[in-house]
Amino acid sequence: MKVLLVNPITSERGMFACTPNLGLGYLATALRRSGFEVDIWDGMKKDMTRKKLRERLKLLDYQVIGVQVYTCSVEEAQEALTLAKSLDPKVLRIIGGAHVSGDSENALNQLDADYAFRGEAEIGLPKLLQKLSGEDHCEYKDIHHLIWRENGRIYLNELKPIVDVTALGLASWDLIDPNEYPNAPIGAFVKSFPLATISCSRGCPHQCTYCANKLIMGRGLRARSKESIIEELDLLYNKYGVREYQIIDDTFTSKRSLAEGVCNEIINRGWKMNITFPNGVRVESLDEELLKLLERAGCYSIGMAIESGSQRIVDHMRRNQRLEKVKEKVELVARVTKIRMTGFFIMGYPAEEREDILMTIKLAKELPLQRAQFTIWIPVPGSEMTERLKEEGKLNIKNLSSVVLNQINYVPENLTEDELQKLLRKAYYEFYFRPKIIIGLLSEIQSLEHLKNILRRVKRMWKAA
Repeated sequence: MKVLLVNPITSERGMFACTPNLGLGYLATALRRSGFEVDIWDGMKKDMTRKKLRERLKLLDYQVIGVQVYTCSVEEAQEALTLAKSLDPKVLRIIGGAHVSGDSENALNQLDADYAFRGEAEIGLPKLLQKLSGEDHCEYKDIHHLIWRENGRIYLNELKPIVDVTALGLASWDLIDPNEYPNAPIGAFVKSFPLATISCSRGCPHQCTYCANKLIMGRGLRARSKESIIEELDLLYNKYGVREYQIIDDTFTSKRSLAEGVCNEIINRGWKMNITFPNGVRVESLDEELLKLLERAGCYSIGMAIESGSQRIVDHMRRNQRLEKVKEKVELVARVTKIRMTGFFIMGYPAEEREDILMTIKLAKELPLQRAQFTIWIPVPGSEMTERLKEEGKLNIKNLSSVVLNQINYVPENLTEDELQKLLRKAYYEFYFRPKIIIGLLSEIQSLEHLKNILRRVKRMWKAA
């Protein structure tokens, strides 16, 4: 079987985070190991369009198309699936990704796919294709993470997170070559291109109510070996010329021995790397010794998952952190390193009141942050808070695929949409329109293209607010 894995979001959408697609890269490796021929069509690469996807499907004879689906990209995913079937009615259509994991019971019918996977699919997808090609005679019910239908009924198979993530090998970087992506990374400020995203572990032991990551990667933290991570860095550094690395784990610093081991190996090899943590870290895992080691290894920017300036809301989110400790750690980073920090904050969270949001804005301005990202709470399918509101009849969204990023999709009972919009604009205005912040941002601009990218982000951010 010949397989095409597709990320249907293209630059036509105006998305900004154009980084190599690790998820599809790992799936490609798993399929190749099982003897399948695999291609990846990632719409985030340079100059990709829907027209080019049609041309690829017409030109090459694929028996299987696997489409990655996010809640914000359901429309594009549906278009890709429909296109594939119109060109070849016999093509096998399989879906997976965050949206499928969060809305598992509806996704298969909603997108009219043949099969779907929730969570990790590196083991299940090759097994399904081996069954369909006659190489494996297992039952559908024995394929973990599979969503399938029989006689009109939808079945959701058992979830069984992959324990040994090192055994998965490296992503198929030849199919997601960092040099083929535009200069538009996660986060507006970087030091060099090309860049690569790195995942050092899977799973998260925390239970934040706004997050559905547990449905994709499970709760247990499963780290790759130091040797596996260094092998990947060596490949990217020497073969693809990558000097900019974005470690996308939420919990990299939580596994102290791994973080220290990777950093020391980078230093010992003399690699000159620029390292960032765009998705944020758990601030309680940071101390002076680790911070200085991270900086020596090349770390120059960290996202700080603070989320709220109201302890009441932090507790409601089940963040399991004290704001006093957060302040202490953020100030520590500023005192002992030159690492720049971006604070992440959620606004419009259920149960939030105006005073809570004002406390968030106040905290953001008080902390020694260089940047801040204020995000309106999104009812992520599968998250505990989203499911709770649905059960209580308080979420007036019939179809969660209609949820739009950077727009207000839910308004807390004690606020109006207009008030929330004004508070969001107030947050951005009061944080960024300060001389020290403006001067700091201007000093980081690398080129005219970089400046244009920043201005596009500012325009979108202000439009959303």
